[in-house]
Amino acid sequence: MRHERFDTPGKVRLDLSVPAGEIDVRAEGEGETTVDLEPLRSNDTSREAVESARIQLRERGDVHELVVDVRGTRGLGIFSRGAEVRLVVRCPAGAELEAEGGSADVQAAGRYSSVSVQTGSGDLAVTAVDGDAKLRSGSGDVALERVDGELVAQTGSGDVAIGRTGRRAAVRSASGDVAVRDATSELSVQTASGDVRIEAASVGAVSVQSASGDVYVGVRKDRTVWMDAKSLSGDTTSDLPVGDAAEPQEEGPLVELRLQTMSGDIHIARAAATADVER
Repeated sequence: MRHERFDTPGKVRLDLSVPAGEIDVRAEGEGETTVDLEPLRSNDTSREAVESARIQLRERGDVHELVVDVRGTRGLGIFSRGAEVRLVVRCPAGAELEAEGGSADVQAAGRYSSVSVQTGSGDLAVTAVDGDAKLRSGSGDVALERVDGELVAQTGSGDVAIGRTGRRAAVRSASGDVAVRDATSELSVQTASGDVRIEAASVGAVSVQSASGDVYVGVRKDRTVWMDAKSLSGDTTSDLPVGDAAEPQEEGPLVELRLQTMSGDIHIARAAATADVER
């Protein structure tokens, strides 16, 4: 196993690249950053991948940039299928995170100023982002507990689970399900066959398009609601009054629902009055 320790007072940016295995980041400390890199398989290719990996701290103005580049993802050599490594990084809270993995799973616990993560088939899990977040996986699941900035989340066949959105959010999944617990701003969701469930919509435009998936949207209380919901062969139902202004007696923030599916069902309801969704 390789171990490196760096003094990193102030701003920190992580640039991590692992082709296969695991990336485990925790942004909760302050003043220092540590790196542990170890083989996950007891073969020569995994050990060689650890030994030849580039681990470097660079000064970029007032930012400490940590680069961990495991051989094989950026044209530095041919990475054997038999090689898998585990990268563990501990860094100050509020770091910027950029990570890339072919089939590596990425878990980022703690709080980040921004996150951009892309994998081919690995799962992605991020705790909290103060700024913008971009999460993309070819076939893995995507999970994010909180983002305060803009969000782009995309996966092919994996599921997407979002806790709370901050600003504009765009989510796409081909065949996976999409779940959003607390949408506090503009939200657009597109799926082919996955179901879509939005527990609570607060304000702004909520657009959902699905070919064969079911769609559920909960709207917070004390909101003015406008809805356009269409399903070609599925059932469309609403617990809220239907019309151009579904609840004219309420003068709260406006929620605009544009929901469309080919064969799935659509249901619009009042969001549950729980601590997770009430603000």
